[in-house]
Amino acid sequence: MLITFLRHATAEVGGVSTPDADRALIDKGEKQVKRVAAFCLANGLIPGSIYCSPLLRAQQTARILNQRLPGSPAPQTVNWLAIDTSSPNIITELSKLAEQGLEDVWLVGHEPDFSTTISRLLGVAPENIVIKKASLTRLDADFSDQASAKLLWSIPCALMRQGQA
Repeated sequence: MLITFLRHATAEVGGVSTPDADRALIDKGEKQVKRVAAFCLANGLIPGSIYCSPLLRAQQTARILNQRLPGSPAPQTVNWLAIDTSSPNIITELSKLAEQGLEDVWLVGHEPDFSTTISRLLGVAPENIVIKKASLTRLDADFSDQASAKLLWSIPCALMRQGQA
């Protein structure tokens, strides 16, 4: 199964007046998602399915991506992508999706959950993986025995140029 991790784009800074779950994308974040979508469109990267954290900034990231990628499915909100979900739980849910026959899954969520999940699938130390905001990281995962994956690519938003993959 191909798994593409999209970390949410840049959001408001959290504080006493804004609960973490309600932090919205700022203008920079909206521009980042639009750049990601343009890159995906130019390179034929259209999600087979999109699963998204229930937090506002991830919801907004997924919605903008979906609106700008014709033919992409509507994002599905899942609690297993909320902040502080353990990587074994995320991997269990991904394994269930693989059992359903899904071959191209996109996840929109958060750090450090993504880096710990990716590191577990790759068999490397979590501190060796850093997932930047609005970046795309694609793995080719195998859930037939013990969950494992190969890193296919990882591209931060700042390096995305149309016509390159």
